[in-house]
Amino acid sequence: MNGAAPILVLQHDFPLTPARIELDRKFCLRLPHIEADGHFCHGVEFDPADLASPVQAVGRVLSRLSDFLNRCGDPGWVEAEFNRERQDYWIRYAAGATAPKSYRTAKLLLDADVKIDEPQEAAALSLLDGRAFATTSTTEPERLARARAWPLGGIVRGGALVMKLPTPEHWTPSAWPRSFQDLDELLSQLSSSAGKLRNWYEARRWPNKAPVFAVLLQGPAVYGWRILPPPIARQAEPALVPVDVRRVDRQWSLSRDYRTEGLARLADKKVVVFGTGSLGAPLIELLARAGVGAIEVVDPQTFEPENISRHVLGAPHIGLGKAASLCAQLRQAIPGAELDASGENAMQWCAKADQRQLPDLIVDCTGERSVRIGTSLLRKHVLKNAPLMMAWMEPFGSAAHAVLISGNDVWPAWDPAETAVNVASWPDDVQVNLPGCGQGFHPYGVADAWAAACMVSERALKVLNGEQVTSGVWSMIRHESYFRSKSPSVTFNRPPPVHVGVDLVIEHRPLAEVLQSA
Repeated sequence: MNGAAPILVLQHDFPLTPARIELDRKFCLRLPHIEADGHFCHGVEFDPADLASPVQAVGRVLSRLSDFLNRCGDPGWVEAEFNRERQDYWIRYAAGATAPKSYRTAKLLLDADVKIDEPQEAAALSLLDGRAFATTSTTEPERLARARAWPLGGIVRGGALVMKLPTPEHWTPSAWPRSFQDLDELLSQLSSSAGKLRNWYEARRWPNKAPVFAVLLQGPAVYGWRILPPPIARQAEPALVPVDVRRVDRQWSLSRDYRTEGLARLADKKVVVFGTGSLGAPLIELLARAGVGAIEVVDPQTFEPENISRHVLGAPHIGLGKAASLCAQLRQAIPGAELDASGENAMQWCAKADQRQLPDLIVDCTGERSVRIGTSLLRKHVLKNAPLMMAWMEPFGSAAHAVLISGNDVWPAWDPAETAVNVASWPDDVQVNLPGCGQGFHPYGVADAWAAACMVSERALKVLNGEQVTSGVWSMIRHESYFRSKSPSVTFNRPPPVHVGVDLVIEHRPLAEVLQSA
């Protein structure tokens, strides 16, 4: 290799951090695995044996360097390595690009429909933090940016041309377009349309300093350029500045393009959740992050300071409606999340069910007997036999339950929750009473609530995916000693797990079996 000799560096915590090899910076993007600061990314990891044999630890790194130098003599290997990690090399290339100060864009956030093979046009705008945002959505980009709490700069609308690059095409430094003409020729070839980029760019009267981009999607990889106008219009070629493009579309954010068929199925599903307490709120977040297309949140309560310890909302939401606050928070956090809030209680919502699109699943997380009985009575005629899941927790998080009522099955009006589903009968002194009319709470922690929400969300997703269609009861139950440690006078409706080494079990019972045992 022509350049300064490699330098071996042992850092202060060697051998916990393997030896570092530093090369001349000029080799970055000329040879693979050389970072912008010149260090060789050798991939050698710490081995506990290195503590006793630090010399051998250095030897492994030097051996990897020797192998690397030998391989670099093979142009085919160099190209293949660049292509294998093409996204990372593009990001390094973009990070080293220079542009006039007034046109600098560190990153482009792209919200595009990656399922479409035809060229797409996106609306783009600059953000106050130096990034830009482009979307193919019909929703105004300013509105989307505000919904995601991205700071808007002066609102100057630009655009982006988004196209797909076939996956077999190699994308390496030797293939990267370096000029507007090079990129135009590539996009023209991909679209079978001469002057594809040029005609698109010149057909519009872009405002001064408008953010204008060209983007290529190649499977999960994405590459982009900011297009800068020539100093004198039509007297020179526009300039290209490579940029780091980060996908923020729903498909990438929620699946990283993995198992997209399942995500697409969930996108067509609607769930209604009654109750946004410490169980309902994390359940709603889990369903939204799993990709459920539409979630209606029903809760008339406001968020209070005492809710903070075990709720996903916090101090900024004190005194505000739980349902509206939670929906707003998740819409901001999760791209493409569709959540609607209702300040009604469960029975008020059911009274207007004939005016609504019935969901694919109703989940009752209120833990209230009146809601369980009410929804069960209304399910056949008013709710058109929509699948109903009822979820609640026992004190101290000792057990959590999810009951699915589907098909023509019925949950009895005498509500066998406490006698046939609950593991234990708890004494009255377990409830912590507050100085208000009928006010109090059962003690448990936020970790207990999230564990229960995870169990319930797993069951709900199986229903939505068609994997669970028959009525049943799922119970997550702690060890017997846990129950007794919380209340020595607790009595059991059925035996909890007692096996040594078992902290908890998840038990499934058909609904008919549960009702027969009541």
